[in-house]
Amino acid sequence: MSLSEQEQRMLREIEQSLLADDPKFGASVAGDHGIGGTPGITLRGIALVVVGLVMLVGGVALAQQSLWFIALSVVGFLVMFGAGVWMLRGGGASGASRAPRQSTSDRPKDPSSRGSRMEENFRRRFEER
Repeated sequence: MSLSEQEQRMLREIEQSLLADDPKFGASVAGDHGIGGTPGITLRGIALVVVGLVMLVGGVALAQQSLWFIALSVVGFLVMFGAGVWMLRGGGASGASRAPRQSTSDRPKDPSSRGSRMEENFRRRFEER
């Protein structure tokens, strides 16, 4: 079930007020979560893992022709391993894409009215059924 426009707007307002009230918590929650909601796993990290895997498999497949291809396999493994460590440490999440902080002038003047409006809308929705 999708949210109405008003509910989406209210959720955005709540998110903005949380970001303004507690920037450290807001930065940890609203950060770029990349693919699947997991911090650090981005297309760049996945591409590095795939390149490392291709180098590893290609080096193993061509190892009979020359011993230099074994070195290619080792480098491919190191690229894969390095990309995995980089993604696990959160290197894939960029700090520039985080939500900007709200200034105090952008916040609503009376935060209690927002809560009462939400409660009223919630009650009205269930009374309609």
